[in-house]
Amino acid sequence: MPDIYNPDFVTKLFDEMSDSYDRVNYLTSFGFSQRWRRQCVNKASIKPGMVVYDLMCGMGECWHTIAANLANEGQLIALDFSHGMLQGAERRKRKLSNLNIALRQQDVLSNTLADNSADCVISVFGLKTFSDEQKERFATEIKRILKPQGTFSLIEVSVPHYKPLRVLYMFYLKQIIPILGKLFLGNPDNYRMLGIYTEEFGNSRRMKEILSNEGLVVNYHEFFYGCASGISGTKV
Repeated sequence: MPDIYNPDFVTKLFDEMSDSYDRVNYLTSFGFSQRWRRQCVNKASIKPGMVVYDLMCGMGECWHTIAANLANEGQLIALDFSHGMLQGAERRKRKLSNLNIALRQQDVLSNTLADNSADCVISVFGLKTFSDEQKERFATEIKRILKPQGTFSLIEVSVPHYKPLRVLYMFYLKQIIPILGKLFLGNPDNYRMLGIYTEEFGNSRRMKEILSNEGLVVNYHEFFYGCASGISGTKV
């Protein structure tokens, strides 16, 4: 099995899925993915005029909610290392012409963002592609780029605690979603990885611990009986 946390492997995976990812993600989550994105953004307490970083931004699926919170004031800077995903983000950017959006193709663990430059950091559905070591580097980056009193909010698909739901949910992620992915993409192996990543990730409690160890104030959240989990907090 390849190193599923290798940046080159992850980049290739999402480049290949980029043509269908947005559509498949929405359909296979029965719309919950969009709801979870909104909940994640709203927990960040974004205000008009803020500088917001969307890390591992994908196709910019959170931007309508971010724009509503910013009231089209301030700036959104979005990073992703997948060229395919950023092509989709560029299309979404054109639809949000009233919002100041800057796109950067960069690895979030090795980026050019300035110290103490963000009022808020958002990251949605990217944590599962990190090893524990990479999570520690990500936490360090969040602390570095946030301004004092800056906020952050992260969310990830997770493994539910309740066993009957866990069995059904993981069967769906690992067996059914690859079939749906094949219908849209012709390659079920890529979408099978989403179930593998989720199973390895578990939930966001480890990320909460790592962020707390960085000295950040952290709150833990679960969504829809643990099918997703997240962390929000503040840099003091």
